[in-house]
Amino acid sequence: MNLHASLSVDARHDKVWITFKAENRGERRVWLPRALTDDPRPGGRVFDVRVHPGGAPIAYVGANAARGGADWFELPPHSAHTHTVDITADYAFRPGDHTYELRYAGLALADIHHPEATTPLVTEPVLFRHITP
Repeated sequence: MNLHASLSVDARHDKVWITFKAENRGERRVWLPRALTDDPRPGGRVFDVRVHPGGAPIAYVGANAARGGADWFELPPHSAHTHTVDITADYAFRPGDHTYELRYAGLALADIHHPEATTPLVTEPVLFRHITP
């Protein structure tokens, strides 16, 4: 599987918008969790958010939703997909001016007919500044 994933953050205007981008650079289809590809507000702790420096985790306070095993998004060969979500209300960001580290660590599928054969999908960490009243 030749899959590349990245995150970017826009934390202006009192919001924290996360953009997930996946690029399938291979010759075969791959499948990604729908929470990353088209949910307007993913249910559950999709991203790992921590205070920087120090690494203290920021609590997830959003809705939790049970996901079915077939909840996957197909990414064709030699294609890319980008999706943006607002996580402002889903994490207990500290009051004041703070720097955070964001990352995603989850799974992708190389074959939808073999959901047990997953592959790790991990992004590089991204630092961002967020000011909360």
